[in-house]
Amino acid sequence: MSISKNDFRLVAGADETKFIGEPTMRILSLGAGVQSSTLALMAHEGAFDVKPDAMIFADTGWEPPTVYEHLEWLKNNVSIPLHTCMKGNIREDILTALGPGGNQFASAPFYTLNDEGKKGMGRRQCTREYKITPIAKKIRELMGYKPRQKMKKDQWVEVWVGISTDEIMRMKPSRFWWQCNRWPLIEKKMSREDCLKWYDNKNYKRPAKSACIGCPFHDDAFWIDMKKNRPKEFADAVQFDKEMRMHNPKVKNFVHRKCKPLDEVDLDPKDNHPDLFNLECEGMCGV
Repeated sequence: MSISKNDFRLVAGADETKFIGEPTMRILSLGAGVQSSTLALMAHEGAFDVKPDAMIFADTGWEPPTVYEHLEWLKNNVSIPLHTCMKGNIREDILTALGPGGNQFASAPFYTLNDEGKKGMGRRQCTREYKITPIAKKIRELMGYKPRQKMKKDQWVEVWVGISTDEIMRMKPSRFWWQCNRWPLIEKKMSREDCLKWYDNKNYKRPAKSACIGCPFHDDAFWIDMKKNRPKEFADAVQFDKEMRMHNPKVKNFVHRKCKPLDEVDLDPKDNHPDLFNLECEGMCGV
């Protein structure tokens, strides 16, 4: 039994009646991780009914060097035009917000500990602010719209998101009335493992996981791998973790869920905790 894109739009709660005829543009949301890179290369090879008109990468300014290297490789090896957009450097912005004169609010969901020893978790706005909104602005720019210019009612955009079958809980309708999300990997019933296997016998560069260096959704295995194989990145995350608390000592923010300094946490690769990354609000990070 085949699965159509319309089936999954309805599963995700999209109002199909709004999207009539062909979209004005098709955009591939590129995170430069495993799934979206596979999606881009499959589209390049013509694996789907149509090809996107463009790919857009939203740069948080704090991606691992391997992501930027892979992004450059994709730019030179995929026939679909690649555009980038950026709100700002998320690392610098968070520390500025927590510093003197700032709003004392970290836009990422870091783990918190107050003076009474009560643990919590910050609000999750980083995906919207540094991924969703910049991509939407870039799409409007590519369509020829000026900032705040009203979009024509007969125009709509199909956005391809690289979510696989093991992340189906991340499927969400777009927050913009003129945008309809599509999940081609799920249409092909492909898991993340299927995406990795797709590279077998192909002369393509395999991507690594795409996520901010200090993302609080990293599990212990990821932190251990970073500490061992990418010590400069780990040192950066450790320094950032300390600086957050220096800026805001009243409510202490931590990168790790144990609410301890990252370099003092006893990291355990067998410690299974809820996969918070897959509960991420918009399904746009890490793919």
